[in-house]
This record gives sequence, C-alpha cells and structure tokens, in this order.
Amino acid sequence: MAETLPDERPQQRREYAGPGFTFGIAALVVVVVGFGIWFLEIRGDGGGLEAEAGLGVVVLEDALNPTGEAPAAEAGRAAPAFRLRSLDGSVAELADYRGKYVLLNFWASWCGPCRGETPALQAFFERESPGLVVVGVNQQEGPDTARAFTEQFAVTYPIVLDRDGQVSGAYRVSTGLPVSFLIDPEGVIRRVHLGALTEDDLAELAGELP
Repeated sequence: MAETLPDERPQQRREYAGPGFTFGIAALVVVVVGFGIWFLEIRGDGGGLEAEAGLGVVVLEDALNPTGEAPAAEAGRAAPAFRLRSLDGSVAELADYRGKYVLLNFWASWCGPCRGETPALQAFFERESPGLVVVGVNQQEGPDTARAFTEQFAVTYPIVLDRDGQVSGAYRVSTGLPVSFLIDPEGVIRRVHLGALTEDDLAELAGELP
C-alpha cells in the first residue's frame, strides 16, 4: 500500500477574523440595503438623477455680476445663478431674489443635522423677512419627499428641487449636508457655513444685515 505523504505545498494561514469582522459585514449589508430602499423611494417619487430641460445652473449676465470675476461658491464671488422647479410647481431663479439678502440652504430629508436646524431656520426667516429670504435647496429628492419634510417642520420659506444635483455641484456641495450661503442683495456671497446652523450662528448672521 502506497504511503500517503503530507501535502508540502505552502498553506495559507487561516485566522479567525473575530466577531468584529462579522459585525462589519452585517453593517455594510444594512447600509447597502438602506441606500437601495432610499434610491427606489426617490425614483418612485420622481426625484434624483433626472434633469428637467431648461433647469439647473444658468449663465449669470455681466450686468448682474458686480465682482467682474466668474461666479464661484466662495465668499466675495458672485453666487452661481440657477433656475429650478419650486415645490409649488413654479420655476424660480436665484435672480428673483435680487435686492434682498438670501440665505441659501442645501438640505435633504435623510440628513439629521438638516432636521435639527430647520426649526431655527424657519424662525429666522419669520424674524428677518422681508429684508431676507431663506431658500431651501433640496438635494436630489422628489417633490413628495420634500413636501412631507416641509409639512413636518411647518416650513414656509421657498423650497426648490435640485433633482440632478447640478446646482449642488456648482456650489461644491456633495453629501456633506447641510451647507448654507449668505448672499447679499447684489448677488455676492458674503459667508459660507458648513454644517447645521445654530441659534447663535443665525444671530451672528442677523448682525450682518442692515
């Protein structure tokens, strides 16, 4: 009977990855499934990844640009011009608010900090109107999703829908929400705020208004 020789090929060491590895895989699956559900919801709501002809970033006329430089999402530069569908179905442009201070706020319903700052934004809008208008830019969600959010928080300031993310891109806003821009009556960005606005932040902004 032939003698069975041990396998002399190099063997990879097998190590137990531990419960942390298993938990990590499970968490990843939950995130992927959650994203899939969210994606299907916004698609079913008509939101996200679908541009509407004539909407998005538009050219800023030279007569409306007091800086003499190309628009950019930074303090001291003209705010990028845009035209988007409002939550009420009408079309709104940033230029519609020329002559007022504009607090442009990028948000989404899935964003926890956005939810946290919304009551303060609504109160700020009520206090500072009509000299200032808050404009909420919903990032890549459909009208039903955005409307449910505004109803939940009793939002009365204008909401526009950046369904394909083009305007968010022009303002260098990705998934790090919320982001806000204070734009003066001449259309120039005066301040950029990353993250949720607190009552103290808004009080400081109010101090810059006439």
